[in-house]
Amino acid sequence: MKNKACIIAPFLLVVLLLLAGGLYWYKSFQDKFAAPRKDAPIVQFKVSKENTLMAVTGNLAYYGLVKDGEALKYALLHTKDATPGNENSLRIGQNTIDAESIYEISPSMSAWQIADILLNKGKYCGNRCESFVFKPELLPGGDIAPTWEEQMKTKYSWVKNYDDCLKAIGHDGGQVTSEEASKRTGHPRVCNTADGRYFVQGQEGWSDYPPYP
Repeated sequence: MKNKACIIAPFLLVVLLLLAGGLYWYKSFQDKFAAPRKDAPIVQFKVSKENTLMAVTGNLAYYGLVKDGEALKYALLHTKDATPGNENSLRIGQNTIDAESIYEISPSMSAWQIADILLNKGKYCGNRCESFVFKPELLPGGDIAPTWEEQMKTKYSWVKNYDDCLKAIGHDGGQVTSEEASKRTGHPRVCNTADGRYFVQGQEGWSDYPPYP
């Protein structure tokens, strides 16, 4: 009896380890298909006729729309394609992703949901396609890139008065009224920064619109 127990115990341990390993592998495999984020906005993703399948899946993984590019390929292979492909379609098995088309996707979608959109829900734009990959523009990882205006506001947050504005206008644009124009109109000189703010000489604060017509 004792010998039998000595044989069964290691066997049960091996079975438990195999089950635990199998469960861990299954959860890890399934996690690759999960949405990268819980709450995220919809973005437009354009597939051009120059794109390859590797470029499409690589971009979506690099910019945080999916967790794993290979998992997306698997989902594309095993999701029903209910629409015929166009002449420039990317092929993955028997399925197709239409080129020269725009797709509305989000990091809050699973790889399976994105695969369904890529296979079935593209909006063909042809020669009317705009020159973007993601709209709005994304940063690597999936955050929305700041607009030019937002970048300028951050860059020139140190500008607090007219004298600061004079130091800033030589970098990214902006302008200041000349002394001659100030004498002719009788108005104080005005400095306009690249982020769209107006500073009046001798006055505190700023305005987001010109102080004079």
